[in-house]
This record gives sequence, structure tokens and C-alpha cells, in this order.
Amino acid sequence: MEAWGSVAWSGITTSVGPGDLAYDAPVDNGAIVPFRAVGFDGGTPAVSARTYVPSVGWANLPSTLPEHHVLRLLEPAFRDDAPARAAETARAWFADGVLTTDAEPAFYAYRLTLEGSASVGVVALVDLDAGHLRPHEDVIASYAIRQARLAEATRAQWEPITAYTTGDPVAPLIMDELDRPADRVAVDGDRTDEIWAITSASSVARIRAHLDGQPLVIADGHHRYAAWRTSYEREGRLALTLVFDPPALAVGPIHRVVGSLDLDEAVKGLPLPAVDLSGVDAAARFVSEGESRCVLTDGVRFLGVDPYECAPCWVEDVFTPHHGLESDAVSYEPDLRAAARTVAEGGGVALLLSTPTIATITRAATTGRLLPHKSSWFRPKPRVGMVMRSWA
Repeated sequence: MEAWGSVAWSGITTSVGPGDLAYDAPVDNGAIVPFRAVGFDGGTPAVSARTYVPSVGWANLPSTLPEHHVLRLLEPAFRDDAPARAAETARAWFADGVLTTDAEPAFYAYRLTLEGSASVGVVALVDLDAGHLRPHEDVIASYAIRQARLAEATRAQWEPITAYTTGDPVAPLIMDELDRPADRVAVDGDRTDEIWAITSASSVARIRAHLDGQPLVIADGHHRYAAWRTSYEREGRLALTLVFDPPALAVGPIHRVVGSLDLDEAVKGLPLPAVDLSGVDAAARFVSEGESRCVLTDGVRFLGVDPYECAPCWVEDVFTPHHGLESDAVSYEPDLRAAARTVAEGGGVALLLSTPTIATITRAATTGRLLPHKSSWFRPKPRVGMVMRSWA
């Protein structure tokens, strides 16, 4: 086993394992791999109940959480509990038949329908040693280390990375698979997640060749990516990945909240002219009109600035060091109005950021000039627990 070391990765210090990511790594014919998926046994109601993820903080999970719920496998990555607890839980669930493993390796068609709009992608294993998966933003080292410990303890990947194609689309290759009943379904209100196993040799070969020939940009799951790269086992470095095409995804910004500053302090000494804006609606319009724009607000006053570089980069490279802020002084909020409301009610300053374009994100990923951590969010996300993987 290779010892973990403290090595610079993408501009931060974190624990990494064998090799560094080569952005020009040669394409390997074994880089895209079919696998035997793990899923919850039972019909649609059982799967839905076990894979529903409540929108509450990890430390405040409802006491009514079902006994056999996927969050019991994931929660140790976000709390101080030993990952061994999740490993024991997984072993018990496999032994009791709560979790089952498919009989033969497959790629998996995934369709997510939300409010009448469908996103279609394919789930595969991507060899992290081959350089196919390209991150577009940095990570927070402590988050990645927790994920690495969970994967090492459980010898499993409970949640896929989400990525998108940069070449020819993958969805047309799998549309015929959707004509038959899905192998696994979860329904929750106006959202439906469905999975089909693709096992025919010709279909597997076609999908493998198609994805082998292009870089895949990570949309969501950078901390899982950083964690899984550290695995000393080859199986652990095969990343469970859901690949969509760009049109299936929506991207948005992640805003910053700094509770330790007031607005006058925030703008003091910054060599940028500020534009007074009339309120949160005007702030939303301001940031929507330019990728480099940012609004500083205390929830009452709204000041627009344009540093003429990507907004998250300016915050990370200029604003944060200018005020001597440590990373734990900054919190994150994907909803612009919620960020403004937070500082209006509790004090502090919110930095409302513009949305990076897909072109900017792809350029960051394919050149290796990464954006700061939490620069963007992507939707839709797959339902946690619909498709999992274990090599225990």
C-alpha cells in the first residue's frame, strides 16, 4: 500500500495517492468499464423510500429516517463518526438482502424526469488513472479526506460523480433502451428516476468506444473525484460516473456569505468602482449580464462591481486575501435571494456571483487552470442510492 502524503493538488494541499492527473494522458481502451450495480431490493415504493434525501443539514437528519436508508451509508462522510460504522451497516444490509448486486456487468441508461423535462445519460466506471475525467474546480481538502476514508472503509461508491461529454453526445446511443420497462424506478412527486441495464456486447462496445474518445468534464462530485484518486486499490480508482450531455444540465453560481464583515469594511480599499443597485431584483439582473460581475450586499444596500475576471476567481484571489479571511469564515449558498436574506437577518456580507458558462467550465477542465472550489452548481443531480457500487 502506498502511503498517503501531503501533496499539492490543484492549488491546495490534500492527501493524494498514486500519480498525478495528466491532462494530456493518452486514451486507454480500458478507461470506460461496465460494472455490476448495487441497488435496493424491492419495488418502486421501497426504492423511493430508501433513496429519498431530505433537504436538511447532515447533522440534523430526521429521527424518522427509515432503518434501511441510503443516508446511513453516506452520513459518516459528513460527520465525525468513524466510517467503519457505514461499513458495518453495508455488510449487514448485503447479508440481509436489503442491498443486492446485479448478476452481470453492464452500463446503465439513466433517465431523470422533472416537471415534464427529461435528462438522459449513461452510468459507467471511468478509470481515474487514464485522465478521462477532468475537474473544473478545486476542492476543500478536509471534505475530500472524509470521502476517501469512507470509500476505503466501505470499499464502495454510494453516489456517482456527474460529468458531461465534450464531444459527440451519448444520449442518442441509449435512447432505444428506454422503450422497455425500467429495471429500477423511484418516483417522488413530479420527479421520476429510472435505470436500465445495458448488457448486450454490441451496445457495451459502442458506448465504451464513444466515451473512450473524449474528455469528460466533472459537473458535480469533485470531492469524490479527489478522494477516489487516492485509493491504493485499482477498483477504488474506477469512478462510478453518470455522464450527461451539456444540454441536459443547468448551471448556476454558488454565492458567498461572510458573517465577520460589514459592507463598509467589505468595500474599503478595493480598487473597483461600485454601482449602487436598487435591491435584490436589480442585483440579480446585474450579475446575469456579465460573467465577471459580483454584487456585495448586507441585505439592504447592494453594490455591483465588475473586476473583469471570473467572479469566483476575483473573490478567491483578491477579495478574500485582501480581508485576511480564512476558508472557514466563508459559507456557501446557491440561492441568490437566500444569501441576501441571510445577511439581512443575521448580519455580515454576501457576495452574489454571476453564473460561469459551460464554455468557461470546459476550458478550465481541459486546460487544468481550475476555478476556485464551489464556483458552480449543476442540476439535475441523480437520486442518491439509485445506482451504487461495491467491491467489498
